[in-house]
Amino acid sequence: MTTIRLLFRYLGRYRGRYLLGFFTLLGASVIVMLPPLILGRAIDAIRDESPSRWNLAAYGGVILALACVEGFLRFSARLLVSGTSRKLEYQLRTELAGHFMKMDQGFFLRSQTGDLMARCTNDLQMVRDLMGPTLIDLCRVGAMLAVGFVFLLTVNVRLALIAFAYFPVVAIVISAFSTVVENRYRAVQDQFGTLSTRVQENISGMRTIKAYAQEDVETEGFARENREMMRRSMNWAYYTAALWPLMVIGTGASTVLVLWFGGHDVASGKMSLGQFVQFNTYLILLAAPLMSLGWTVTSLQQGTASLKRIGEVLFTEPTITGPASPRALERIRGEVEFRHVSFSYTGEPVLRDLDLGIPAGTTVAIVGSTGAGKTTLVNLLARLWDPDEGQVLLDGVDVRELPLEQVRGAIGFVPQETFLFSDSLIDNIAYGRANPQAAEMDFALSTSQLVNDLPQLTHGLETVIGERGVTLSGGQKQRSALARAIIKDPPILVLDDALSHVDTHTEEEILRRLREFMATRTTIIVAHRTSTVSSADVIVALEDGHIVETGTHDELLAKQGVYWRLYTRQLLAEQVAEDEGAPEELLDVP
Repeated sequence: MTTIRLLFRYLGRYRGRYLLGFFTLLGASVIVMLPPLILGRAIDAIRDESPSRWNLAAYGGVILALACVEGFLRFSARLLVSGTSRKLEYQLRTELAGHFMKMDQGFFLRSQTGDLMARCTNDLQMVRDLMGPTLIDLCRVGAMLAVGFVFLLTVNVRLALIAFAYFPVVAIVISAFSTVVENRYRAVQDQFGTLSTRVQENISGMRTIKAYAQEDVETEGFARENREMMRRSMNWAYYTAALWPLMVIGTGASTVLVLWFGGHDVASGKMSLGQFVQFNTYLILLAAPLMSLGWTVTSLQQGTASLKRIGEVLFTEPTITGPASPRALERIRGEVEFRHVSFSYTGEPVLRDLDLGIPAGTTVAIVGSTGAGKTTLVNLLARLWDPDEGQVLLDGVDVRELPLEQVRGAIGFVPQETFLFSDSLIDNIAYGRANPQAAEMDFALSTSQLVNDLPQLTHGLETVIGERGVTLSGGQKQRSALARAIIKDPPILVLDDALSHVDTHTEEEILRRLREFMATRTTIIVAHRTSTVSSADVIVALEDGHIVETGTHDELLAKQGVYWRLYTRQLLAEQVAEDEGAPEELLDVP
C-alpha cells in the first residue's frame, strides 16, 4: 500500500504531462494502424483496377506522411514522460537526502551504509526507469493492443478473436511470474546492498586490513558475498528469461491459426487478398509490443521492488523529533539536569534512575570504567537518544519540549570518534559556524594547539584532508574537532574523551588555554585520564549506570573509592610506561 501511495504521490505532481504523454501515445497507436489499411486498399486496387503510377505514388505519400506524424508523436511522448521521470528522480533523491537528515542515530545503527547507498543509487535508477521508459512501454503496449484489436475487428471479427485467443493464457502467466520476479529481484537488491557495505568497509578500513595482514581473508569474504550475488541474480534471470520465449511462442501460434483460417476465407471469397494482407500487417505491428511485454513486465517488477525499498526508508518515521508546539528559550544559560533518567540499548540497562544537576557555568567531569554510561549520558543531552524514563532538562525545560535545532545548536560536541569531511581543514573547523571572524579562528586554533601543526600541512588551513580526515593523525583529528566546537561558541561544551590521542604535554597546554573558554559556559568532560578531569569543579563517578561518587579531585581521593581506584591505576600505568618507554597514548587506561 505504501508503494502505491508513493507512486501516485509523484505521478500526481506531473499528472498533466503524463496524461498528455499518454494521449500522444494513443494518437500514435491509431496512426500506426492506418498504413496497413492503405496498403490493403492499394493491393486490392492493383488486383482489380490496375491503378496509374500517380495513384500508387499517392498511396505511398500518405503512408510516408503518416509515418512522419507517428514518429513525431512518439518522440513527443517519450520526451514528455522520460523528461518528467528525470525530474521525479531529482525530487526523489532530494527527498531521500532530506529524510536521512531527519532520521535519528538508532536508524543508522540498524542500517547498513552500503544498503542505504544502494537505495539512493541503483534502486533510484530503477524507479526512474519505472516512471519513464517502463511506463512509456506499458502505455504503448496497452494502447497498441487496444487500438489494434479494434482495427482487427473492423477487418474480420472471427479472425480477431482467434488471434487474441491466447491472451488469457498470457495474462495468467504474467500474473504468476510477476510476484516471483519481484521477490527474486528484491533478493538481488538486498544482496547488492550487503555487497556494497562490504566494499565500503574494506575501503574505509584498508589500513587496518593491511596492518593485520588480512587481505586474503577479506578477499575471500568479498568473493563469498559476490557468489551469493551471482546466485540470486541467476535465479532472477531464469524467470525473466522465460517470459520472452513464452511471448514468442504465443505470437507464433496466433500467426499459424490466422494463416490457416484466413487463407481459407480468402480462397472461399469471404475475404479479399488486400484485407488478408491488412490483417496480417496488423498482427506484425502487434507482434513487437507483445514480445516486448516480457521485458516490460520484468522492468515493471524491478521498478516496483526498488520503489518498495525506497518507500521503506521514506515511510520510516524518526523516533526523535521536535515537539509539535516547541517552547523556545530566549537565551540559554546552560543549566543542565538529569532527573530520574533510565536508558537501555536493546533491553540492556545502561543508566538506572540517575539524578544529576549541573549549574550554569560549572565544569563537571564524568569518570568511570568502560560501559559505565558516560557517553550515553552526554548523548541524551544532545538528544541523540531519548531516555526510557525520566527527563533531561536544559534551563529547567525538558529538552523534548525545545526545538531540536536550539538544543543541538547550544552544544559544542567533541565526540569520542572524530568525523571530518573530505574537505579543506578550514571548512571542517568552521562547519558549525558560518563566516567566522579571523580573530575567532585564531583563538580556536591556538586553544586547540592545532596552530602548531599548520606548517606540516601542504596548504595550511586550505589543505584538503581526505575522506574522514585520513591524512591527519589521531591527535590532529581530535584537536580539529575541538577547534570546531570552540569556534561554534556554544553555551554548553561537551568533551567526550576528546584528548585521548593527544600527548600529555599538549593536553596540559590545551586544558590551560581552555580554562578561559570554559569559565563562561557549562562544560561536561568525559575522560579516562585523571589529569584531564582533576581541575573540574565537580567530578562524578559512574558505576553500573549509577552515580556512586560526587566531589572534587581531593575529596574523592580522600574517600578511596571508585575515583581513587581509577587514579591509582592511572598512576601505575604512567609509571610502567615511563619505565618501559611506552608511547604516551598507552596511558589512557580505563
